[in-house]
Amino acid sequence: PQVVVHEPSNSWRATLTEEIYRSLSKHYGQTEMERQELIYAFLVSEQAFATSARRVVRTVLLPLRARDTRAWLHGLPQDITRFFDWLEDIVNLHIAITHALSAVTTIWQKGSIVQRLAGTLKGFVPRLEVYMPYLARNENVRDALRWYAEQDGGEFGEYLRLKERERDQGSWSLEKLLEEPAVRLRHYLDVFQVR
Repeated sequence: PQVVVHEPSNSWRATLTEEIYRSLSKHYGQTEMERQELIYAFLVSEQAFATSARRVVRTVLLPLRARDTRAWLHGLPQDITRFFDWLEDIVNLHIAITHALSAVTTIWQKGSIVQRLAGTLKGFVPRLEVYMPYLARNENVRDALRWYAEQDGGEFGEYLRLKERERDQGSWSLEKLLEEPAVRLRHYLDVFQVR
């Protein structure tokens, strides 16, 4: 079967030829077609989150580490560097989820449907615990980072201001990265509602 790939596409249906879509719809029904659209929307949103978050980690957080180590540069506030570690763990979790979703959805390229998604996602549920320290400390660390970015006359404050000035238009700021994981969790509640 011929599959039309549009990058990026607004819908799963738009990635298929009309003939394949009609055949799948006839065989599986409209409810399944809607389910495939939800899976597609989830995949696309997870990819967007992972890509944007990884860019901030690479451009803002990783330069604050000692070369070729996971150790943070001397002099950085420990509560903030610990928070950055948790944030990076969250981003890595979402990258892994994106890879797993991409693997499961390769079946679409063959003109078929994703039938077993829950088993793939179930393995990630225990790993969502990486969110707990982030959620507990998010507000305090965000306030501290805001202070450093706006008022600190030291190197860390200057670094944060420099990174904000250098940020590409349309890319996430560090502030955006700090808020988005909580938004992502709320998104999961919406996506996984039983209808």
